[in-house]
Amino acid sequence: MYTFTNQFSGPTLHQRVRMMNSHHSDSSAWWRYVLWGLLMGAMGMACRHQEKKEPYLLNQALAPNALPAINPTRAMVVDLEDKGTWYRHLALFRSKTGTQVVQSKPVVLQLKGDEFILPDDYKYESAVYIDGKEVPAEALKKLSPEFVSELFVMHQWENMANSDTKAKPYQIIIQTSPQPVPFNGIRKQFFTLLQAAAISRYPLGESFSFNMNQLLEATFFHNKNALVERTKNEHLKVYDDFAKTVDIFINNLPATTADVTTVHVREVARLYTKERPYRDWFRADNPLPRFQLYIQTTPKRAKRDSSYYVFSPFYSGDF
Repeated sequence: MYTFTNQFSGPTLHQRVRMMNSHHSDSSAWWRYVLWGLLMGAMGMACRHQEKKEPYLLNQALAPNALPAINPTRAMVVDLEDKGTWYRHLALFRSKTGTQVVQSKPVVLQLKGDEFILPDDYKYESAVYIDGKEVPAEALKKLSPEFVSELFVMHQWENMANSDTKAKPYQIIIQTSPQPVPFNGIRKQFFTLLQAAAISRYPLGESFSFNMNQLLEATFFHNKNALVERTKNEHLKVYDDFAKTVDIFINNLPATTADVTTVHVREVARLYTKERPYRDWFRADNPLPRFQLYIQTTPKRAKRDSSYYVFSPFYSGDF
């Protein structure tokens, strides 16, 4: 009897109590692990959900110029830009910060006086839309700049896999206003560009370079980008159209149109021409000459020698 009682009151009883307590403690720890695992799983799902949203947020950040589609014209512009193959080639529009302008070469829309026109080079490559409706190109003549609220010339990138081959490469999209739109400095500058485009093929400026053989070809085909033509005695002459509006330099020294006539075509080592941007010459106050002509010569070429001959189908001189 003593032994039986002693077994429950001795160390064995304490061991069993500790065992029961220990088992209970392990169960609590297990539930803590389960809760911790569920919490981590929920956090992981939240992170994955956040990662899916990030590309959208990035796309929003990369499109700060996206236009609110508040009228038919803007709706068409947004639709074209969403395709990923179109961009604003030329534009006049309003934003939160004021009037905005986009300029690119070539300027496919021109303004003669107050009449919009499409040059022949782009007439069959352009579709015209006014207030969201497609119209013939002749309808442009009925528009007046003061009633044009916004104007977009959209151009499709060439040679892209997903480009629309059936669409015309230039989309001219115009939004009109029932009331005259006040002219600020930016609007005046934009329409002045279109007026300059009716005078010049390169209203935003352009430059060209010719070596002797290239100049022979240019003068043979009467390429006016060279600014000079070739006389019967194989000397150069500035075209009459440009004679009064060109700065001339021969071997880096200021020269005149008369000086150009003393240069034999074979003497030309390099000829450079430049047309200044319209803002330099198409203005009322102190306009600069529209063109610049630079000629570098090699005088020894004017005389026949055994070291340099001209073999060109565009040259018929004695040497």
